[in-house]
Amino acid sequence: MGCLPTASRELLAPCISERAFGKGDVLQTESKVAQQISIVKIGAVLATRQDQEGRAHPVALLGRGKTLGQYAVYGHREQIGAHALSAGRVCSVDLPDFYRLGVVDRKFHACVQTRIVGAHGQLADWSRVMRIKGLPQKLLATLQLYAREQHSRVIRLPSHVALASLLSTTRETIARSLSQLEAAGHILRHDRWHCEVVAAPETAGELATRL
Repeated sequence: MGCLPTASRELLAPCISERAFGKGDVLQTESKVAQQISIVKIGAVLATRQDQEGRAHPVALLGRGKTLGQYAVYGHREQIGAHALSAGRVCSVDLPDFYRLGVVDRKFHACVQTRIVGAHGQLADWSRVMRIKGLPQKLLATLQLYAREQHSRVIRLPSHVALASLLSTTRETIARSLSQLEAAGHILRHDRWHCEVVAAPETAGELATRL
């Protein structure tokens, strides 16, 4: 809500609810019109997209600051699903409250549209990552992009199962590739669950010569 005028933010403040979510919780349902606009405050989220048979497939990792439910402002159904990969918190405002308080004006629409444009760019970035050849290279690009999503070079690693599902490989291959990236100095493991992404973005060819 930071881009809204001060008066609008003050009106909305009492309507903001903050709630915790647990690993595996559904935060957004594809093909349904959301009832709230929410922003991820803390936590890791997996975005999914359904195929023609209705099966959901991972397409991106989302982090704090990600907006959910924004298409509801225009009466459109959400285009991706989202469920939690870790415990976290989300801040939400019921959609009717925006209209009840009279804050849906030109500046409000500009804020929502900016978020939607940014979301398209993020999904395009994830699409580019999926086209990188070589699992270690693809995994590093995934961690770099996820760190950018989380606004921090130190990230909590998603589970090997989640990464394997996202990158269409096995958890054993993910574990092996993480070890390769650590040995090459591209990531620094702080503990079992956290790492620092220390590698600057590289082309796939440059990275392949170093792994």
